[in-house]
Amino acid sequence: MRGSRHRISLMAVGLVWMFASASADQLVLWNFNDQTTNPTSGVYASNARIVLIGGTTATFATGSPRDTASPNYGYNTTNYPTQGTNNLSAGIVFAVPTTGYYQVKVRFDVRWSNTASKFVRLQYTTDGTNWTNGPQLVAPGGDTWYSAGYGGLFEYTFTDVSAVENNPNFAFRLVSEFDPATNQYAAAASGSSYAPRGTLRFDLVEVEAVPEPASLIALGTGLVGLWALRRRR
Repeated sequence: MRGSRHRISLMAVGLVWMFASASADQLVLWNFNDQTTNPTSGVYASNARIVLIGGTTATFATGSPRDTASPNYGYNTTNYPTQGTNNLSAGIVFAVPTTGYYQVKVRFDVRWSNTASKFVRLQYTTDGTNWTNGPQLVAPGGDTWYSAGYGGLFEYTFTDVSAVENNPNFAFRLVSEFDPATNQYAAAASGSSYAPRGTLRFDLVEVEAVPEPASLIALGTGLVGLWALRRRR
């Protein structure tokens, strides 16, 4: 009996180790260097899409300095709401299924123009309709890429959001947000005034996640059942 429990414990430890050491797959990457919104690569590149919302429009302009490709382009969004209107409603949506994956992580670079909204909110959806607030991004300055102000791409892992995992409807979006102190849009650059024609430029937008090992899940379920059966005996 004691030996059986010991073997179950060792197997459980092995399962934990295999889950923890599993490597992530790239679900989608957009680098915009072909001057289209078609994904560049990824497991779900053919299923991913970009949608502009709230009247926002976009063109292509020079991309992030972290993208060393030539040519190098980013997706430059503009036509944001007028001052004091439509908080958290205008911006860009990145949709990609996470079916068969967990530990979902997003990363990207974003550049604020001087007159763009200083505050940008990352939101996510698990049903394609309702949106939940994630982290708030604050401009490091005007005419500045996030990577230049913080030393790297913005990165966020949905560690505690199980509904994001194994979900065909997952999407995240980046929308302009009021300054929490004034309930008005603030400009990214000190001394500038917010303007709807200000731009938010995106590049190197990537989603990655860890494959769900179905066989390990089944084995783990079997171990739990075996342990429960021995307890009953």
